[in-house]
Amino acid sequence: MVDKKPNGNQSEERPASEVLLKVKEAEARARQKIEEARQKTSAELIRQATEEASKLAEKILAEARSQTVRIKTEARQQAENEARAIKEKTEEEKKKLLETASANFNQAVEKTTERLLEIIKERQF
Repeated sequence: MVDKKPNGNQSEERPASEVLLKVKEAEARARQKIEEARQKTSAELIRQATEEASKLAEKILAEARSQTVRIKTEARQQAENEARAIKEKTEEEKKKLLETASANFNQAVEKTTERLLEIIKERQF
């Protein structure tokens, strides 16, 4: 082993306590930089998560709107079909009622005419 002997120039050599202090300061700066990096990374992760959540919310909202339009269109079409069926059924019933009413009207006119003729005959005698 080589023994180091002071060469008489102690201003270049640092005492151990000073070197230890410098090492501790360097460690403290390193820890501070690590903490800053963590905080920046955390902030960045939070920002990215927020952006992703926002994009996901927009996507879900767009899908919900699309489904709403589709459901609304289907409901309107179904309502139109049902209304058309009801209208056709109503028209059929109306036609039957008019036929029945017409037949009954003619029958009523005949009966009324017969009755009036009877009344007229009775009054003539």
